[in-house]
Amino acid sequence: MGFRGRAFPSLAASVTRLLQHASLVALALCLPASSAQDAGTSEVKSQETEPSFKLQVQRNLVVVRVVVRDSKGRPVSNLRKDDFRLFDNGKPQGITSFTVETPSKAATAPQSRPQAPDTEPQPETATAPFTPLRYLAAYFDDVHAHYEDLVRTRDAADRYLVAAVRPGDRVGVFTSSGQNMQDFTDDLQKVHAALFGLRPRPIVPDEMDPCPDVFPYQAYLIVEQRDSYAIDEATLETLQCRYQGDTRFLNQAQQDAESEAVRVLTRDESQSQYSFRELDQLVRRMGTLPGQRHIIFVSPGFLTETQKYTISEIIDRALRNKVIVNTFDSKGLFAPIPLGDASKRVLVVPQRPDLMGHKAQDQLTSYQRDVEVLAQLAYDTGGVFFHNSNDYDEGFRKTGALVETYYVLGFSPQNLKPDGRFHTLKVSLAGSERLTVQARRGYFAPKKAQDLAALEKEDLEGAIFSQDELNGLPVDVHTQFFKVSERDTKLSVIAHLDLHLVRFRKEQGRNLNNLTFVTALFDRDGKYVTAQQKRLEFHLRDSSLERLSRSGITTKASFDVPPGTYLVREVVRDAEAGQISGLNRTVEIPY
Repeated sequence: MGFRGRAFPSLAASVTRLLQHASLVALALCLPASSAQDAGTSEVKSQETEPSFKLQVQRNLVVVRVVVRDSKGRPVSNLRKDDFRLFDNGKPQGITSFTVETPSKAATAPQSRPQAPDTEPQPETATAPFTPLRYLAAYFDDVHAHYEDLVRTRDAADRYLVAAVRPGDRVGVFTSSGQNMQDFTDDLQKVHAALFGLRPRPIVPDEMDPCPDVFPYQAYLIVEQRDSYAIDEATLETLQCRYQGDTRFLNQAQQDAESEAVRVLTRDESQSQYSFRELDQLVRRMGTLPGQRHIIFVSPGFLTETQKYTISEIIDRALRNKVIVNTFDSKGLFAPIPLGDASKRVLVVPQRPDLMGHKAQDQLTSYQRDVEVLAQLAYDTGGVFFHNSNDYDEGFRKTGALVETYYVLGFSPQNLKPDGRFHTLKVSLAGSERLTVQARRGYFAPKKAQDLAALEKEDLEGAIFSQDELNGLPVDVHTQFFKVSERDTKLSVIAHLDLHLVRFRKEQGRNLNNLTFVTALFDRDGKYVTAQQKRLEFHLRDSSLERLSRSGITTKASFDVPPGTYLVREVVRDAEAGQISGLNRTVEIPY
């Protein structure tokens, strides 16, 4: 799941390996002496094997982000759940989850503290962590873009970032090709260098003077739609440019034309898949980060008629990961020239002027279809689509701005079949005010039954990387550190769990449950550093459970880290009831 050619590791992949292999250092289980003696190894087992989770969650939850604006285009922030109506394929749906989200307030850096003696353990700081307010990813589609488009948009992006980036923001530059990227940073000089290293990098170079001149949308009409006009256009062009109009080669000309259409469509799909693959990886990556998560997708647009399911998957993941995708049409104010400009050779079919007119119309349709992907990504994720303007500075101001308020609706469609069919969505308001609603317009049902085990692992990863406090279990977390040397520190994380609210399953006179503890460290930029996992299997007699319920259980994780500011994330979950807790602690280790 990593970016090709990138300098940073794939965070979700790291945790997946953690969950699959549990090969990291184990936590030390600390039970009271009397309880441990009575319980014995037959009653409490500590394992590092892959856990078997039983999260009690809705697997078919559909997430819809909604932005509501008044007649002047200002976001409306005072709506409630009862104000919304949601329809799936025209059928009203019950809204099972509803949240109102606004940009978080800027965080402040922790105050400096005097360095403690090397031999004394130091607790976590009481100040708030210096967590970034916002992660802003400038994602340039260098696979499809022309050089002049990249120059105009990179210059405008550079000017915008210099003026708009605030303390606490992190900015990254990413590309469809996976080359010349800069991970999230607060160093604008590095961002500047990455921007000015942008170049067009098509995956499959196009031929300069093809014969016939088949463009991607026309190729789609020929290969997928078997459009008779499109086939005749390409066939007669081929007959003209390859066989000098000799009608004896008409059948051969049609075969050549259809082969060229297959080549063009395959090339175009390959490049589109590159753009989507890197965008999907970026959405996954940003889902592991704290704060606001915004992408500015800069692209001239491209054909996506055969990629609708992929787009829906990216939108769904962006909504679940709280990532807003703003889109920027890099062509600017674009005036298409029918049949191409002077740089292209126009193939004329004199005996069929109707076909030439039809091809010109197909090209105009192609320009409209190419930007549909930009409009859909922005509209469905709650973002802004900037297009039809050469004011690139204004474009970045609009696509880089934070939405003041948006609403997140969730519903679970009943009897959802894994048939891959598209479901239309409609969100409306109960009131009669003149408000406009921007919301997701549809989704695809899964193509096959979802893998429960994979979803459960994904849920645990989500809890680890979330910054939200989860309080399903009564857990308390403390940290300490020892300065081993000027450059090395031993950091300990101690978690205490009260068992009174933990449910146990009774079987053959024993009380059964499994508890999973995951301790993860993040640096001051919110980037994953390392993690440790422990799974405890309980087979307790009633007397042992009673004693453990009085004392609780304590686990300890130890890390060797250099001085710095860290966010500690402790996630605890029990397998029987699917209850989960996630707590954050900040540790500042002075240099």
